[in-house]
Amino acid sequence: MVPLVSIIIPIYNTEQYLTACLESVCAQTLREIEIICVDDGSTDGSPAILHSFSSRDDRIRVITQKNEGRLLARLKGIKAASGAWIGFMDSDDTASPDLFEKLYQNGEKNRTDISHCGLMFCYPDGHDVPHYGTGIIKLQDQDAGLLDLLDGGQIEPSMCCKLYRKELFDGFHVDKKIEKNEDLYCNFILFSRAASSVYEDFCGYYYRQRHETHQSAETLLDILSVRQELIGLSPSSISGAAYRLWLSTLVNTLNQLSVRSGKDASESYNICRRRLEQEADNLSSLSKKQQIAAKLHLKFPALARLVYSVYGKYAQYRYEH
Repeated sequence: MVPLVSIIIPIYNTEQYLTACLESVCAQTLREIEIICVDDGSTDGSPAILHSFSSRDDRIRVITQKNEGRLLARLKGIKAASGAWIGFMDSDDTASPDLFEKLYQNGEKNRTDISHCGLMFCYPDGHDVPHYGTGIIKLQDQDAGLLDLLDGGQIEPSMCCKLYRKELFDGFHVDKKIEKNEDLYCNFILFSRAASSVYEDFCGYYYRQRHETHQSAETLLDILSVRQELIGLSPSSISGAAYRLWLSTLVNTLNQLSVRSGKDASESYNICRRRLEQEADNLSSLSKKQQIAAKLHLKFPALARLVYSVYGKYAQYRYEH
């Protein structure tokens, strides 16, 4: 069987979730798939689970490597893929049975290079939050796809709710240093190569929210750097949107750092605040809410810390409920 779709799953020490992930992929209504599992040096029970599944389903291929991170694991999977389309999953997530069939049919029907959808945020207490599930279908040319990706309002930057024609990965290489916010960076490159894409707003990818995940101050700065790099990669038609994304991220990073303690958070906050000072004349490109936040950080940093310690908890509660 020549697979229509290659699904690449990097795995690193996720034995608690891996069985559910693989069961959801094996149960896809699109049967003509290959499942490429890249074991990224797991030291838990993940290799045994992979062996069990691969012995029962010949569509599963297991590649083993030393621990090099999710990005390089994905790149190794891409090199091994033989499907006309390539999709990704994370090993702690699951998918609706028809996810890849709907994405494949949408891409083929509309002759696009990328087919993507929304996702479901799944929280540890058992409740789910759709993003967004309106059912709309929209065709995007290259600029529209990039602008929607940068806007981030409806289109998620994750690589795990998308299918890509394999040709988009010809000569594809991303430096290992891009390992924070790599999904947005990789998607930006791929959407830049795509002549068109199709988006259907159904929540077929179930994205597990793990409370133990915490972004360090260093990670926040790395994410900011990646988004700044996108400005230089942008064609003139969307460079303004790339700049607004970076400036918006700068303000959001300040919001997050302002309520953290410790030397690293304090130093990172000061770095970001100095960057914002250099952009003080460009705040009008932000939303009104972010303009207020930016001015608080510039003029009254102590007050900003108080405001965002309260607002952050309220916003998280509202989002999760």
